[in-house]
Amino acid sequence: MADIEYKPRKINSGKALSIAIRSKDFWRLYILAVLMVFCSIFYYFGEIVDLVGWQGSRWDFFYGIHDIHRLLFLIPIIYTGYVFGTRATVLVTIIVVGICIPRALFISPFAHPLLRLLVFILIAGALGYLAALVRTRMKRRGYLESMMRREIGRLSALSDRMEEGIILIGPDYRIRYSNSSMRLYFGEVTSPYCYQYLRGLDEPCGEVCKLSEVLAGAVRRWRHELPDGGVFEVLASPYIDADGAVCQYATFRDTMVHEERGKRASEQQD
Repeated sequence: MADIEYKPRKINSGKALSIAIRSKDFWRLYILAVLMVFCSIFYYFGEIVDLVGWQGSRWDFFYGIHDIHRLLFLIPIIYTGYVFGTRATVLVTIIVVGICIPRALFISPFAHPLLRLLVFILIAGALGYLAALVRTRMKRRGYLESMMRREIGRLSALSDRMEEGIILIGPDYRIRYSNSSMRLYFGEVTSPYCYQYLRGLDEPCGEVCKLSEVLAGAVRRWRHELPDGGVFEVLASPYIDADGAVCQYATFRDTMVHEERGKRASEQQD
């Protein structure tokens, strides 16, 4: 058996770098790094000025209470919680502690520097956790909404293949949905209200209307006659829509079509 020579694939580093730069995660990490560097420089700016000897930059603000300077670290912590989640928030919070603790131990002239740092970290970590929680819930909600849209699309496709007309009517008489068979029987929905679309009226159908009974939980069946002589058997039942509203789900079956099919079936049997 001949030996197979293995040739490792050459990785184009330039292309790989270009792909990495175009990715969202790269820019998210880049923004986080910039925020951390900026906050660190701001936090130690007074000490940097003293070390370098920039006399013209000795602003009193940078020599004030360190608790105010630490507040800027809330930005990267909350940003991390919202963008990367809980674990990353814990990691960034620990890094912030590592950045701030030298000033608390060796530089701060104020009382109880460690205790004040601890209080800040607890508050900042809690805010980062809340941001991560909001992110998780928003992602879950987006996932559920996308699943719901796919399911609605699938059900709509199924209902469009049905011969029976289907119409969904809200408690305010507005038409929320109609399938293709319904539009074939009654035309395109040009009015938002069922009484205008189905009967050509300017107000609800009065005693004939079964909407209130169906919304109360009843299942009703009746015959719907058209001016041209067409007759439909209507079956209406309550239905809870996606927004929680109780609606009327009604199917319209063309009796003439079914009668003709019944006659053909009986003739074939004879």
